[in-house]
Formats: sequence, C-alpha cells, structure tokens
Amino acid sequence: LTPVHSACFHPRFQGQKSPPNPGRFINVVRLNVAWSLLEPTRGAFDTAYVDRIRGAVQNAKDHGIYTVLDMHQDAWGPYVGTPSDQSCPSFMEPGVGWDGAPEWATLTGGWTTCNIAGLREAAPAIAHAFQAFYDDEQGIQSRLVATWARLAAEFKDEPAVAGYDLLNEPNPGLRDPFTAADQIGQYYKRATDAIRQAESGGFPHLVFFEPSAIWSAFGFDALPPRQYLTDPLVVFSPHLYSESITVSSEFPGIEDGFKIADRAAAWYDAPLWTGEWGWFGDAGEQGADVDRFVDATDKYRMGGAWWSWTQACGDPHPVRDGNTHQPQGNLNRIDCPSGESLGLVEGFAGPLSRAYPRAAPGTLTELSRNGFTGTGTGQVEAWYPGTDRPQLETTNLADVRLSPIEGGWQLIGHADGDYAVNLA
Repeated sequence: LTPVHSACFHPRFQGQKSPPNPGRFINVVRLNVAWSLLEPTRGAFDTAYVDRIRGAVQNAKDHGIYTVLDMHQDAWGPYVGTPSDQSCPSFMEPGVGWDGAPEWATLTGGWTTCNIAGLREAAPAIAHAFQAFYDDEQGIQSRLVATWARLAAEFKDEPAVAGYDLLNEPNPGLRDPFTAADQIGQYYKRATDAIRQAESGGFPHLVFFEPSAIWSAFGFDALPPRQYLTDPLVVFSPHLYSESITVSSEFPGIEDGFKIADRAAAWYDAPLWTGEWGWFGDAGEQGADVDRFVDATDKYRMGGAWWSWTQACGDPHPVRDGNTHQPQGNLNRIDCPSGESLGLVEGFAGPLSRAYPRAAPGTLTELSRNGFTGTGTGQVEAWYPGTDRPQLETTNLADVRLSPIEGGWQLIGHADGDYAVNLA
C-alpha cells in the first residue's frame, strides 16, 4: 500500500499544470473517526454514525481507494476546552475543545484546561485525562477497546478497509517517556487482541500503531515495547513532520527523520507507513521540501498520508486561530462558510502526483521518480499522470497494456521473476 487521508493523503509524480484525478494518484484515505460519535453515551454504539463511516468507505471504494479507519483525537477531545467565562494565568492561554473522546470518558480531575503558550497538549487537564485512560479509571480504556471490537466487527469482511489506526498521536499523560510508552503499548495490545477476536469469521486487517505525540513534535520518542506488538499484521506509523512543524527546523531533517523511523520499524520487524505528514505554508516556497519528502518515501519504498486532503468549515484546527471564514484545507481548499471547493493547491499537488506502482507482486527492490524494480510473480499496476503518453521500458513484464484514464495513464502487466519498469 501507498496510503493517504480524508484529512490526509499519499500520491506521486512530477508536476504537470493540472493535477490528475485524486482517485488515480492516491490509493488510500486515512479516515478520521471519533470515539465521541461512536459511543456518545457509555455503552451505546451509534450505528447511524457507523453507517456514515460505511458510506465514506464505499465512496472511496467506488474510486479504487482503500480506507484506513483512524481513531482520531487531538488534545483528548471536545470537552476539555476552557469555558468562555474562565480566565487563565498570564503565562497560559484558554484551551480549545478539539476532537476525540466523549464527555463521559473525559476525566480531568478538575485540573485546569488552560495550556502553556497555546500548545494544545500542554494543559494539565489533558494530561490527566490521558493518564486516567491509561490507568483504565472507571473502565474508560476498556470501553474504547470494546468500541474498537464493535467497529472491527462491522468491517471484518470489507476488503476496501486496509486496516485500523488504534489512536492518533497519544499524549504521554503524567508519566516519564518510557513508562508512557509502556502504557501506550499495553493499550495497543488490548485493542489489537479485541479486533482480532471481533474479526472471527472475516479476515484480519492491518493494525497501524503510533508512538506518542512527542514524535510529531521532536521527530523521535521512546517506543512502545515490542512485546505488545507481535501481531504479524502491525504497521509502525509515526507522523514525520521534520522541517515542517517539529520544534527544531534543523534536526532531525527530512532524511534523518526517515532513518530514525526506518530503524524503529526494523526493531519491530514491521512495515513503515507515515500516518501523517505535510507542509502548511506557502506552496511555492515549500514545494521543494515536499519533493524531497517524496524522494525519501521512494527511497524507503513506503507510503504515507498527507495532512490534509480537506478540512471542513468549523474544523477545530482553523477555529483555534479564529479563521472560521477563511478558506480551509491544505490540499483541496474549500471556501467558508459556503463549503464550496476552491480546487487543489498545485504547488503541493505537483510533487504529490508522481508516477508510482499501485500494485506490485513480491518485493519492491527499488523505487524512484524514474521507475521501479522488484521480484515476484503476479500483476503489476502503475499510475502515470499527464496527457502525454509516457515512454516506458519494461523488463520481464508480459501482456503489458498502457491505457489512458482520467488525468493520466494506467500500466498493467504480468511480472515473472525480476522485473523493472522505467521511463525511457
């Protein structure tokens, strides 16, 4: 897989003026789902919300796109915002209620929701809420584990669901980094076991697991112990934001960030997929960084999810900054409050729409902007953007067809042994 996001996404190929149909140059969306909507009342599983999720999965499937279901949260949930009538100390700022946990599972201990310097995670109430979750206070972790089982049971027969991201950017709570990593790992083990049991009678899906939110801020962190992540279908999924939103703009750089993540994935003996990455400034200035990042994904033969494909009006990210009537979204921008699409940001869409293999048998051994090699037997499929027919050289590929499709070209062939496809 070379996946993506509904508030996220992964594509590939060098720029043409008009970006291709996203259904061609991406093949996976990472779909944010909210615990607060799945279980708004303790023990009550909202099937109407599941139907909305199923509709989104089907919509992606109709366009040839897989879905990763992501149990998303930012700063625990929408019920840890600072009340409008409450003031904060001079060195702190009011917190914004983001997304994630339901109100009944938000155990703050009465600690302040004000945060330090506007950093959403740096609020005592949020740290307390996470620690209560890790400690399974009032059984709230057990409830999320049960909710994961219910959700997995709904999609146990659905091949268009690539897998499940167990928890977005978990906060370390009130513990040191190593203890925090251990308690996060314990939750991952419980959730994975529950999902596997719920899939009985269907088939096992991938399970994506993340380090804590510290990784997104610094580019590295203590890792959940391997003993909790022995399932053969786990995928290590850190968010690689080096040179984008990490605290330091110098270390780790883009390439160093990939080295660190690759070594961590090897420690788990797991595939690597970055569940989020992206840039948020001027596309003309930052397009070169995006290009370097995609070069790195090619080098490590991996995919990722660009944050974000689109952000709805009222999304807490822009609301935090008071931009409720400004165009929203990072790649597919929309007007607010009308919600009308303003189109793709071409400065980012160009590097993202490179040609890439959408399906490859066996093992990919090399991948670059010029082509790919691998070894195995089975169907090869690749995407090439633009109106001009790509000139290709193939090795050990039979029954090769290159067909025009919306936004570009589709290559299909049958590989047998060592194979290669390169631009002539």
